[in-house]
Amino acid sequence: MKKPQIDKKKTHQRLSFKSLMVLMIVIISLPACSSEEEPETPEVSDDVEILPEVIFSMADDRDLNVYIESQGVVEAIREIIILPRIGGFVEATTLEDGARVQQGDLLLQFDDEEWQYQLEEAQNEYESALAAYTIESNQRSSRNSGAAGNTDTMDDDRMVRITTGLAAAETALDRARLDLSYTTVRAPFSGHLSVPERISIGAYLQAGNEVGRLIDDSVVRVRLDVLESELLRLEEGMNAELVSQSGARKTGVVRAISPVVDSESKTGKVVIEVDNANRSFRPGMTVEGRIQIESHSGIARVPRSAILERDGGRTLVFKLNGDTVEWVYVEPEIETSDWAIINNEDISPGDTLAVGRHFAISHLQKVRPRMAGEIVEEEGVD
Repeated sequence: MKKPQIDKKKTHQRLSFKSLMVLMIVIISLPACSSEEEPETPEVSDDVEILPEVIFSMADDRDLNVYIESQGVVEAIREIIILPRIGGFVEATTLEDGARVQQGDLLLQFDDEEWQYQLEEAQNEYESALAAYTIESNQRSSRNSGAAGNTDTMDDDRMVRITTGLAAAETALDRARLDLSYTTVRAPFSGHLSVPERISIGAYLQAGNEVGRLIDDSVVRVRLDVLESELLRLEEGMNAELVSQSGARKTGVVRAISPVVDSESKTGKVVIEVDNANRSFRPGMTVEGRIQIESHSGIARVPRSAILERDGGRTLVFKLNGDTVEWVYVEPEIETSDWAIINNEDISPGDTLAVGRHFAISHLQKVRPRMAGEIVEEEGVD
């Protein structure tokens, strides 16, 4: 029995027609889907007023101080390098990094046996020379006893001391005593030790090698570099404020002003002396320093950032009244980078003045005030 033959051409036409219909349905449905997913845009009421956010700060009645500012490095008031004058084996030591010692405390003790022998030898040589000197001196006295008015007695005695070896023996004895004293090293003043390497008992140290430092930082000095144009405004005895990188603050006094100016940097040195009993300033630290050279007072002290300049060179500030700002024309009496003194009857201590985001605002404009340093939480953030 024969299978019926399938008309391939008609079948292909039917499939193409169905595919076309499906594609058209998909295209028609896409706009409807996309329109359902898009969020609706809320309508903005014409009655809503958008206010600019402006930063404000307050005027006060404090004095405006003018300072000369610079950086400097902390130096201890006293510091010595501990250098043994002789070499030898260590018998005792208190050299420990950071240790506190008092004046006269033992720092280092060498084995002194060798130096004791040298002292005994020098003592024996001295006694021998002294005996020879005594004999020679007596003999000369006997020969010269009959010669009256001899003026060369002192010169003769000096020659006898030399020829008999007494002068050299005395020098050798003094040298031996001095060398023996070098076997003991004591602290010449109270302070703290800086010892880079630990020294053990029995270790051999060579003469002249640095073994540590003794530092007295109960008082410190700071040398500030000051521009030559500012040196003449400084005087000894002026107060200075110093701040370390860690935030430690101290007040010092100008002790000295350099008489010369560096020809390259065009700066001179100013030495500040500071009490440092708590040792919060350590030698080698870099600190910020400022010296007060002037002080001014007036009706109100205002932040320098509150003062704006308008066309024509006139200066003004924006003063807050409620939620509205009004400009007030002012003429600062004195200005620094941070503050200004204003003598104006419309500006008083306690007034709130715009200091940020205020360049584009205008007179009698409503604003959204924020105080300087105020933390503003963003809307919608928990």
